[in-house]
Amino acid sequence: MMKSITIDGKKIDVEEGKTVLEAALEAGIYIPNLCYHPDLSPTGACRLCIVEIEGWSGYPTACTTKVEDGMVIHTETEKLKRLRENIIWLILSEYPF
Repeated sequence: MMKSITIDGKKIDVEEGKTVLEAALEAGIYIPNLCYHPDLSPTGACRLCIVEIEGWSGYPTACTTKVEDGMVIHTETEKLKRLRENIIWLILSEYPF
């Protein structure tokens, strides 16, 4: 069964069971990520693929969030850009230079 979603204003039909990240990648929409691999179970560990979903609270990870019919998803808001920058700094702070 197909689900109809909107990502950054682009309406797309997605197979049921897909994640937001998979749907975006298949539609040619880039969402930053480090820990995603199509052959592995998603973990959301890096948190870089956070998105905003209208009607939802918080910032779910696109790699672990299954699509739902009618979802409206934003991937590049100013808030998301700032959060991702902070996440990168946290990741780098653990790297032994």
